[in-house]
Amino acid sequence: MKIPLSLLLLLIANAALAQAPLPRLELGAGLFALDAPNYRGSQDSSTYLLPFPYIKYRGDILRVDEGVQGVVFESPDWLFTLSADFSLPADDDTPEREGMDQIDAVFEIGPSLNYRLMALQGSAWWIDLPLRFVYAIDSKHDFIGQVFQPRLSWRKPANRLGEWKLYFLIGPVYSNAEHHAYFYSVDTGEATATRPAYDADGGFSGYRGEFTYSKRFGNYWLGGFIRYDNLRHAVIDDSPLVSETESWMGGVALAWVFHQR
Repeated sequence: MKIPLSLLLLLIANAALAQAPLPRLELGAGLFALDAPNYRGSQDSSTYLLPFPYIKYRGDILRVDEGVQGVVFESPDWLFTLSADFSLPADDDTPEREGMDQIDAVFEIGPSLNYRLMALQGSAWWIDLPLRFVYAIDSKHDFIGQVFQPRLSWRKPANRLGEWKLYFLIGPVYSNAEHHAYFYSVDTGEATATRPAYDADGGFSGYRGEFTYSKRFGNYWLGGFIRYDNLRHAVIDDSPLVSETESWMGGVALAWVFHQR
């Protein structure tokens, strides 16, 4: 069997790339395709195709990868960070929320304490304890509560270019009443014959599992994720805005890396 020359060159380039150390800075541009429920518990989903700036920075204190992370303390078994992330707004046409205010894009920031539970060959199991303070990205940047997500995670880092970076997590989610109210409460003025008024409580918010992957192929980067959410027995599973107690979301991104050092 003859191997096409283009495929052979790609295999050689990728093998050479796998020997190269990780650069401190990578810059590029890419496209991100996402399919996600309009919010946790919604029966409807939306599909997006979005451009994004590809930025990775591997500093001693500041790290930019999947989100922004500031390292407060780090040892082989302990990691304490401050990190930030955001999520997209809900679609305006969500049937469950017809006539209600739109769910805005959300910004999250907070500390996370992580403990390495078990070291393996090239990977490790961790216990992660992230606490996030959540803000709606609107004209007032309103504070909309707190989320705590203790989880068990498996991490396989990419120590050199061309290696797969893999990450799996699973665990419960807890939110305070203010955060649940933003997504699941129904005021009396918003109630209808099929959507009664509802006052959300704080507490258990279901389970979440997630798997992410990424790898550099020459001057290109491929990454993606799959997430599963389960709201059964959550304190808000009886909200009229919860139509599905199980949901999946996923996305894949491809970027062209035009600068690294």
